[in-house]
Formats: sequence, structure tokens, C-alpha cells
Amino acid sequence: MSMTSRSPPVRAKWARLGLDLVSLRLIVAAAEEQSFAAAAQRENTSLSAVSRRVAELEARIGVLLFDRRDRGVSLTDAGKTFVSQLYDVFERLDRMALDLEAARGGARGLVRLHAHMSATVGELPAKLAAFTVANPGIEVMITEETSAAAAHAVSVGTADLALISGTLPPSDLSIIPWLEDELVVILPMDHALGGRASIRLEDLIGDPFIGMQRDSALLSLYRQQVHAMGQQLNERAHATSFESIRHMVSEGLGVAILPAAAAYPHADDNAFMVRKLDESWARRSLVLCAREPERRSAATRLLIEHLVAGSAGQSSSSR
Repeated sequence: MSMTSRSPPVRAKWARLGLDLVSLRLIVAAAEEQSFAAAAQRENTSLSAVSRRVAELEARIGVLLFDRRDRGVSLTDAGKTFVSQLYDVFERLDRMALDLEAARGGARGLVRLHAHMSATVGELPAKLAAFTVANPGIEVMITEETSAAAAHAVSVGTADLALISGTLPPSDLSIIPWLEDELVVILPMDHALGGRASIRLEDLIGDPFIGMQRDSALLSLYRQQVHAMGQQLNERAHATSFESIRHMVSEGLGVAILPAAAAYPHADDNAFMVRKLDESWARRSLVLCAREPERRSAATRLLIEHLVAGSAGQSSSSR
């Protein structure tokens, strides 16, 4: 397809303003550092070069981007809008560079994956291991955090992809179904409910409860369900890992509700019992959360395709 019909209007708009990538990089650096001197040091150039380029651009566009102060600079309202748009420009340039590398032969790049804890104990590690073997030029950086934080990271651009559950993501993001997740009850070996095949949440109201950190989606879910019954969760302890929760339950400190993938594989040592949670909300959807397709790098698109292949709608349960 010929690009001739599109070239003149595109060139006319930005070329007439004399925009160049070096000056734009310096403006972003100055905005982030709040100092022309610090921006010069960061970009390995001189203070005079930064001041000159910024001043020349302001003169050409007829808009003041920075307020100059004795101890630094700050963005004007127009500058804030301009820099916000520059982030999109440089993000798209990064995506373009990655796509060109992929077209050259062999995808390369970095995918920043933020995932909540329920996702990291299922089949995700095996899937990622297979992906890195098949795509040695792509590095996957994994950060474990709450679903809300993971979705926010994608929205603001500090992550490329999130694996979440139980959290409504920002409206500017796309959702890709991944797995079905089952929640189960774990009990101390001598618990009175151990003889049952399944347990309702109301059966656990009187027991000390071992939960995740206070801002986790799982704990919020349990609190909401107990509150709907007019009750209050008896929270004895909060942990940062499923391993800690399993250990506290095995020592008899309380009961817990965990993803099946975090419970069944560890139940064979007779340290605790696993029972079905007989609640409609015990089955949850794990989803991938990303920006719109045209804003994803080639590496991110490849990882999404790999994760989704053969997984959508399947259960992450081990039994």
C-alpha cells in the first residue's frame, strides 16, 4: 500500500514546528528531573544545550512549557499536556523498534508481567518456562502483587501485561480470558469439619481465619461474602505467601481458603486437609489484562498468544 497520500499532512504538522527526537527527549528528561542541569547530566549533554533546545522549541511553537525557578523548573499546564503526549510518542517508538527486530528474524524484547499470587502458583511458571525456551530473545520480568496493583501498572505503562482475578480493570485496558480458578478450604488435621466432603463459608465463621495481606483481592472477596451474611471474619493472621498460610493452618492456628493450585499439591504430607468450598463464587476467572492490541509490542503479543493457547476456559485446579 502506498503511503504517498498520508505523508504530506503528517509531515506538514510536525515538521513545521521543527520537532526533533533529541529535543523531545530532553524535554521529557527535564520534566522528570525538574531541572535542566539534571536533565543534561542524564542525557549526557551540556546544560546550555538543554536550555537552548527547550527555549528554541518554545519559541517555535509559541507556548511556554516550563516555569523557570532558581532551584529548578516545573511544567506549565501546556507543558504537562505536551509531556503526557510525548510519553505516548516514545512508547510507540519503542514498540516500533521491537516490531522491526521481530521482523528482522527472531523476536526480541522485554515483557513486564505483573501477576497476582493465585496466578503464580498454577500453570503460569511452566508456561513461562516453555515460552522463554521457544523465544530466547525475549526476557519476561515477573512482578508479584495484588490484582488491583497489577492492572494499574498496565494502565500507567509500568507493566506490559497483568494476570488478575477478582478486580475490575481500568476501562482503557483489554481483557483476555485465561483460566478458571477454584477456591478450596484448608483445615488443620484435627478440625471438626474434616469429615465433610464440602464446606460452606458459614461453617467457618467461628474459626480463626488465616488470610492474605489486607489489600489482597482474595481477602476482600471473603470479607464481602461474610458481610453479606451479616457476620464478620475472625481474622487471626495475615500472610504474604500461600506457604506461610499453609504452615499456620498445619500448626492449628486457624483455617484458610486458598486457590486449589496452592493447596492440593501440598496436601500429601498430611499437614492439613483440603475440602471443597461449596459456594457459587468459589470458581473465579483468571484473566490477562493488556493495553489495546495496536499498543502492544511484538514480544507482548507473542506471550499472550502463548499463554492463551490451549488454556482459555480450563481449570487451574490440580484435582
